[in-house]
Amino acid sequence: MLLIYSIFSVLLVFSASASIVEDAEFGVTKPVLNTARLLVSKQSHSQYAVENMDYVIQYDIFNIGDQPARQVVLDDRNSFPTQSFEIVKGLLQVRWERIAPGENVTHSITLRPRNYGVFNYTAAAASYFPNENSKDVRVVYSTAPGEGYIYRQKDYERRFSSKIGVWIIYLLIAGATIGFPYFLWNTIQTKYPSTNVRKQK
Repeated sequence: MLLIYSIFSVLLVFSASASIVEDAEFGVTKPVLNTARLLVSKQSHSQYAVENMDYVIQYDIFNIGDQPARQVVLDDRNSFPTQSFEIVKGLLQVRWERIAPGENVTHSITLRPRNYGVFNYTAAAASYFPNENSKDVRVVYSTAPGEGYIYRQKDYERRFSSKIGVWIIYLLIAGATIGFPYFLWNTIQTKYPSTNVRKQK
């Protein structure tokens, strides 16, 4: 009985050690996944979304698993319908043949909103095969910026655009109010010079 228990204990320790990989660099252990695991981030690189102006979205895909992800497809066509957004640069559906373990890839698109108002930025979907032999497609979703507002172009320019033109007009008006009286005074002084009469004793 003791022999059977010892053999069982050895097998249990062996199986546990086989399912754990030690990271020599950090001295920590982590379980073996035997699968790819993708994390997808979706974020805006533009501070504001403005009607008829470029708006940049970036996607980051990280494989935190220990197997390569195969036939990865990132699809965000449902988030940006063509009747509401013009695609200036990039694609809303992209493919990668494989993403190795520990690797990350980045993709960005440039859009131009056709209308202004409240808009809901939904998550992008990524599908992939989690290992070399898998025949089942796994689907994950990105982070979602959520509800945002697309500014009307006129409102944006009035609020955020450079005020150089306004300052130039202000300086011209201020210069005219100071310069014109000085010009009149200088003309009178030139035309009618004042004479100093000295009284002689």
